[in-house]
Amino acid sequence: MVIDNPQQLEVLKNKLLFLYPITKDDRVHRHSSAVIGFVFIDIDSQQVYTLSNGHPEGIWNSGDLSFLNTSKVYCYDTLCLKYAGYDTTNFVDVRMQYYLYTNQSFTNETPSIINHYTRLYQNFFKVNELISLYKHEQIALGIFESSWVKETQNGLSFYQNDLLDVFYNIEKSGLKINPQLFAERFGKTLSKNKDYCYTEYNYYTTTGRPSNRFGGINFAALNKEDDTREAFVSRFEDGVLVEMDFNSYHPRLIASLVGYDFGKDNVYEHLATYYSNTPKPNKEEIDKAKEATFRQLYGGIQQQYLHIPFFEKTNNLARYLWEKINDEGYIESPISGRRLVISNYQDINCYVLFNYFIQMYETESNVIVLKNILDKTKGMQCVPVLYTYDSVLFDLPQSELNKLVKEVIPQSIDLEKYPIKIKKGTTYKNLQLYQ
Repeated sequence: MVIDNPQQLEVLKNKLLFLYPITKDDRVHRHSSAVIGFVFIDIDSQQVYTLSNGHPEGIWNSGDLSFLNTSKVYCYDTLCLKYAGYDTTNFVDVRMQYYLYTNQSFTNETPSIINHYTRLYQNFFKVNELISLYKHEQIALGIFESSWVKETQNGLSFYQNDLLDVFYNIEKSGLKINPQLFAERFGKTLSKNKDYCYTEYNYYTTTGRPSNRFGGINFAALNKEDDTREAFVSRFEDGVLVEMDFNSYHPRLIASLVGYDFGKDNVYEHLATYYSNTPKPNKEEIDKAKEATFRQLYGGIQQQYLHIPFFEKTNNLARYLWEKINDEGYIESPISGRRLVISNYQDINCYVLFNYFIQMYETESNVIVLKNILDKTKGMQCVPVLYTYDSVLFDLPQSELNKLVKEVIPQSIDLEKYPIKIKKGTTYKNLQLYQ
């Protein structure tokens, strides 16, 4: 049913609702794609209602969703609405709820009618305007039937209110580009909008680490060796890009969980004293220690290294988590309360589970850090523009550099426990160590 007057909105008040936003085109980044309508499904009665917000078929158009204040709303894509300026605080994010329940990303096969118009009008990025509101209702119903999870999942509050908000704030800032260099390297891409390009984080990964790609560009793996990163510049006239990079992050995260203290030591030099049985290991021994450490942490600790205190404690944690998930069916994040449920995995073993747990812990820890930084940079022009697991890239005026490095970051991170390197430069390619 298409709503054609404000009085008909009354039927949606005080209800349990599924909300599906209709954008102009699903291929376009949320930053650039307006919301042209809303499909509401009354979950109890299965009745479907559609409100136009600029769709050509709309008889009456409205973008005012304040009438939902008395309803419980499960929204398929809260970020879509956040980009459009809506307050989604009281909505349940359906895709996040589904992920926390299944540990999988919800994937919906693109409807044939959208594929048809996309092929027919490849350069027309308003495809959803060509599709009838009735057809959009059918699409929304199919998504609802496949994705809706009623019960609130453990960790939802953190993942929806903290994680989504942090990455939304990074995404919406965009990366300023040199248009000529960007075009030479990437060609035509939907990530580009004027002199900026936009990233899109995928939080719904098996490992718990967000991936980041959009428009055919993998932003989490931009080439460091060629001139690819030269295309990314500061948006400020006297601006600078600053990269905050955690040192030996995974070993230090594990150390915080198992009660081991590396102190101010270089982690791999510290471990090399055990590997090589020498109080002063050389560079070759340190490099070998780094390689060996990665093998132990990601492939399972070998018996010959269990005499090393850090690995003994790490192995004990891995075994504890494995026993717990087998006994109770799940383990919980100490930060968010999110549950990793054994029935959601196939062919899992002790150290695969351990790595999923650590990568979840890494992501959640970084969300807390980024939230602190965002809070402390309010009123500043400084913006985070790219997140890649153990590093964050900021864009800021030169005048704010000292405040970011000497005040904001030290107040947001325990630098004794998690030491960092700071690099700065005028492009993402020419970052140099900040002294």
